[in-house]
Amino acid sequence: MLGEAMAAYDDFAWFYDRYWNEEFHSLAFPILERVWLARLAERASVLDVCCGTGYLAGMLLARGHLVTGIDCSPVMIEYARENQPSGVFHVADATTFQLPESFDAAVSTFDSLNHILALKDLQAVFRRVAAALKPGALFAFDMLLDDAYRTNWGQSFALVRDDHVLTITGSGFDFRSRKARCTITMFRLIAGAWQRADVTIYERCYTGKEISGALEQAGFGEISCYDAGDLGMSGQLGEGRTFIVAARQ
Repeated sequence: MLGEAMAAYDDFAWFYDRYWNEEFHSLAFPILERVWLARLAERASVLDVCCGTGYLAGMLLARGHLVTGIDCSPVMIEYARENQPSGVFHVADATTFQLPESFDAAVSTFDSLNHILALKDLQAVFRRVAAALKPGALFAFDMLLDDAYRTNWGQSFALVRDDHVLTITGSGFDFRSRKARCTITMFRLIAGAWQRADVTIYERCYTGKEISGALEQAGFGEISCYDAGDLGMSGQLGEGRTFIVAARQ
């Protein structure tokens, strides 16, 4: 179960909703259109795994698709419901969720699946997604590979505004555990008082072989991989990032 470990993302939700969605998805959505979205039927039912605050869901809803999102952070889901009232959103653990309907497609973006820290849990996510999809349905997601973690992932960063402050401090990449860690410290001025929250975020770097093997074990085939940089995602966001599309068999 990932719920307790992922609950830290509740504190990060306000900053994530305000600052982290638009830049990434403005670059990622054209890639998704090219490798995945163009292959979906009109008004497809789409499962958004680790949906965050619903930014991608909104883009899909605007295209006429029907979107159901899941995320383990209750606060992220609160934002998603507020931001996209025509979507359906559930607080759910990606490794164990069960939904009553079957979907035409699934998606997960912004290296969300790198936050799954054990291979057995990544395999569980893929099994649950496969169980939620109709035969032949396409699952698209992106993950960071070695090049991302060997360069600038977790680079120190600071954001200072009159009523909020955020700092990110990276600790680098552990080659033995293949995990990376960064610490986020946040301050917000709420009702005249400053409130502080500290979050430690971990990511796991999987090999291409581990990812494809986990997909195949879960019942996916026709696996295609696309380098983000080759498809126009320039700069740090695209470095070491791969988009993967697989079909539920």
